[in-house]
Amino acid sequence: MNDNVTEIINPEDATDKKAFSFDYSYWSHDGFIVNKKGFCIPDGPSSRYASQETIFNDLGSGILNNAFSGYNCSLFAYGQTGSGKSYSVVGYGENKGIVPIACERLFEKIAQNKENNKDFQVTISVLEIYNEKVRDLLSSNPKGLAGLPVRQSAGEGFF
Repeated sequence: MNDNVTEIINPEDATDKKAFSFDYSYWSHDGFIVNKKGFCIPDGPSSRYASQETIFNDLGSGILNNAFSGYNCSLFAYGQTGSGKSYSVVGYGENKGIVPIACERLFEKIAQNKENNKDFQVTISVLEIYNEKVRDLLSSNPKGLAGLPVRQSAGEGFF
């Protein structure tokens, strides 16, 4: 992996290489140590490890700025099971993900702007699509585990 280009090599044929790129491509499998506070940090200046803070700065800060400007925003994590979506979005322990960091910073900005007599309304939904079922991960209703209905309207799109 080099910058935003990822290269994969066929384990059966080392000459069979494929390269692909994304806006951002990260490496978080090794190249880090856990410090005394429990944070995962790069293990040296040449480490390829991408911290949660790096990922938030690249992806979450723009979402946060747009949300604070009054836009509806979405964060969509896609990938195979075990690829790190939950870790990147939510995080674990001291290694907070995009959503907790964004919430902290959003409410800090709201507190800073309360003096200007501005009103703020914050709404969040956390949905999972797995095996073609949509689940509300914030619902306390156990029936929500069965999946939410998805509908389509010409005027409203999918809801």
